[in-house]
Amino acid sequence: MSGSIYMATSGAEVQRLRLQILSNNLANINTTGFKEDQTMFRLADQDLQNSTSADAASGSVNALVNSVIPMTTHTDFTKGPLQQTGSPLDVAIDGDGFFSIQTEQGVRYTRNGAFSINSDGVLATADGDPVMGEGGEITIDGSDVRFDGSGTVLVDGAAVDKLRVVSISDKAALHKAGNSLFQLDDTQGSEEQLAYGGIQQGFLEGSNVNAVKAMTELIEVQRGYESYQKMIQTMGEIDARVIGGVGTVE
Repeated sequence: MSGSIYMATSGAEVQRLRLQILSNNLANINTTGFKEDQTMFRLADQDLQNSTSADAASGSVNALVNSVIPMTTHTDFTKGPLQQTGSPLDVAIDGDGFFSIQTEQGVRYTRNGAFSINSDGVLATADGDPVMGEGGEITIDGSDVRFDGSGTVLVDGAAVDKLRVVSISDKAALHKAGNSLFQLDDTQGSEEQLAYGGIQQGFLEGSNVNAVKAMTELIEVQRGYESYQKMIQTMGEIDARVIGGVGTVE
């Protein structure tokens, strides 16, 4: 493959990945507690240093490969809009922090406070995973459930536990685990108990995806991808003419 076609192909692949991420963001625009993924570009400084001066001088494919700008993604953890539902088991965090959820794979974290009571009478997520309190699983044995601003759970007027809401020292250590859950890489970050309130009963936090911005970027990426495809096609046709003309006597 020629260097120019390789570069165009690499550009098309970057646009394809961006398109995939944007499409997923838009698909989750109505998902409670969803945090959008964003793309970032960085210069591969170490790769550029590793390319030899001979490669750079000759314009070889190796030099072109090493000059490709890699793409990384990160999750935007800015707060989404709070939406009033009126449901007594819907809870939102108005500020920093995450609910702690006990799953079969271990503790996970979420901003999705659409809770229910599972078959064991325990406060749980829509998937049935227990919502953790400071004393463990929160058993609901009563009809009137209230959450005060600090996260204290009151059942028929009596305090039974307090929601375990934690902050994460480095949010880059959180990785998506599906269903608006995040897994913590404890080699990169740690959880810290939050001392302040901010709990809103009868509200849910919406997705933080900006629909207009995402649609505009999606159109831009689609056009970029199509441009790279046309470029690859044109260069392929030129190469074919050059190869076909080799050895031709006029």
